[in-house]
Amino acid sequence: MRVTVLMENSTPSSRLAARHGLSLWLELEDGRRVLFDMGPDDAFLANARALGVDVTSADLAVLSHGHYDHGGGLTAFLAACTAAGRDVPVYVRERAFEEHVSGTPERHHTIGLDPALAADARVRVVGERLDLGGGLTLFSTARRAHPVARSNGRLLMRGPGDALVPDSFAHEQCLLVEEGGRRTLVSGCSHGGILNLMDAAEALAGAPLDAVVAGFHLMDPSGGTVEDAGLTRDLAREMASRRATYHTFHCTGTDAFALLRDELGGRVRYLHVGSRAEV
Repeated sequence: MRVTVLMENSTPSSRLAARHGLSLWLELEDGRRVLFDMGPDDAFLANARALGVDVTSADLAVLSHGHYDHGGGLTAFLAACTAAGRDVPVYVRERAFEEHVSGTPERHHTIGLDPALAADARVRVVGERLDLGGGLTLFSTARRAHPVARSNGRLLMRGPGDALVPDSFAHEQCLLVEEGGRRTLVSGCSHGGILNLMDAAEALAGAPLDAVVAGFHLMDPSGGTVEDAGLTRDLAREMASRRATYHTFHCTGTDAFALLRDELGGRVRYLHVGSRAEV
């Protein structure tokens, strides 16, 4: 599988835009194409054109979770598909269009998606697991055997009685890609904890993962630095004990990436806007 980063927080190129967010273009060995997340706005479309990618040629699109930095560009993507005469299905997890905020119940700001988009016929709301065929499986997990990011505590959603409650991330989903005898996990922010998601993917596949393409949510969103150096080093040691290679970006942050690289060396790579990787 070939991965092209259409949107991420940084870029080494003056001709490409960078935003806090994520959008990936996946090209499978059998010729299928998947758009995974759409960044915070329409800038990923301009990046795609500059990189020679026609996102409207996708066979399907996936929204990893209900936060604007991954799905704010959904409106622009649907409009581009309409203009191209293409009906690309967009798979979205249940609860993704509910209200999501960041902060505290007393002081917060909205980080969710436009709920009106849920009514679009191309948007397919899915449950905990969906076999898309041809070695593609969408899945979610509530497993929390391994630690998750502390900053998850600042992420809330509207709960019963109209109260803001801690986000359970029931709206988060990942993609397991099985092709050519290899198994790859693709995740957006891995709010459920990357090791928990890896465990779930390996249970589905019945074998260890060969590659992980994911944000690890290790960056303190307020300061932009590593959230917890000790947790990150522990995570790196556990990741090193597994056989996978890792490609990361966005919410991992460059400070946390440096700690991961100390342990994993060349088995981990940071991808920017415009990066391409064979996994």
